[in-house]
Amino acid sequence: MTALESTDQQLAGEPPKQRDGFVQVRVAGAPYEMGLQHGELLKQEIHGLLDAVYHHVLYGQPGALGWGIRALVRGTTNLMATQIPPRYRREMAGIARAADVSYRDVLLVNCFDDVLANLRLLEGLAARLACSGFALEPERTTSRELLCGRNLDYFVTSAHGDDVWAATNYMKEHVAVIEHQPDGAASFASVGWPGFVGTATAMSDRGMVVSSLTVTTIRNRPIATPAPFLYRRIMEDTNTLEDAIRVLQHAPRTQGNNVLLGSGDEGKAAVVEFTPWRFAVRRPEGGWIATTNHFNHPSMLHHGGQVFGSSTDRLARLGELCDCQEPIPSEIGGAASFLIDAERPSAEANEYCSVWNPCTIYSTYFAPAKRRMWVRISDRPGRSFEDVRLAGWSAGD
Repeated sequence: MTALESTDQQLAGEPPKQRDGFVQVRVAGAPYEMGLQHGELLKQEIHGLLDAVYHHVLYGQPGALGWGIRALVRGTTNLMATQIPPRYRREMAGIARAADVSYRDVLLVNCFDDVLANLRLLEGLAARLACSGFALEPERTTSRELLCGRNLDYFVTSAHGDDVWAATNYMKEHVAVIEHQPDGAASFASVGWPGFVGTATAMSDRGMVVSSLTVTTIRNRPIATPAPFLYRRIMEDTNTLEDAIRVLQHAPRTQGNNVLLGSGDEGKAAVVEFTPWRFAVRRPEGGWIATTNHFNHPSMLHHGGQVFGSSTDRLARLGELCDCQEPIPSEIGGAASFLIDAERPSAEANEYCSVWNPCTIYSTYFAPAKRRMWVRISDRPGRSFEDVRLAGWSAGD
């Protein structure tokens, strides 16, 4: 039996599989049952993540500043909790019980980005929020299928006195791919962290893909549903691109995001750009679409925060890669190579101007019509794209 076959045949609740740079687990059943499995399988990893959150975020800054951050973080998280669907709260409760940790700590992990955005704690780091995403429609690929790729790039401020990269490096070194098989809903695989039940990067067994990219916005709203739970709804409840767009359009939203959506069976993709109060959809032109960390739809241009050159440079580079004359190969050495492209527009450009950069946590490449995804972790040089084909999913090839 090969390593890939062993991973494919893993049953829900079986021990985690260690892959090249990340851990992979599977959970199944009702929400609370999935939470119990998740908490038991990744108990040690969840404790480690929460220790890092306490060290770097809650108790990472000294004196009155640290006290104020703790009070605001907890208060904002509690406001958001009221807007999270009950099924996801039950799942988080299961994680907390099985992992023997506080429910409010699991809640914070799942609201983390939305909380920081509402407290304006991301604004000073915005130049380093360097995510990139693209989609190629079937007409642009040699295999005549939709292909999607994304880099999740993030920077977390380290605790006072620590190396500035300590917290971000921790995120790179503790990625988890979690396959959910919920009762009465679509199965999906999410790339995230131990204890994380929402999604930021995911694919469903219906061939739906979601990838979120942070955009700083002028105003945010704490009494709304944290974005990861909206994206999980897309994974569990939608079958088409328009279904996914409607979920985001009609939901109460806490902050600004660009969201790359793909539907493998339809061969379609789009980028949704939103704030808590405004919403727009960009469609592919010339068979491709790309997005980074600023708004591009004409109706959204004046509703984001500062637009950094690093974001516009990355978007321009993705355009160069996607808009070539010949159809683009679907193999890892083809379209997936866009995600590890480190070319800068000029010698003077900073390191965050390239698609792959020091803030890249992981890269994910999707062939959703075949229900295939690959993940590459960026904690050290030499990592490969790992095929994380999932048990029971039709590969289509």
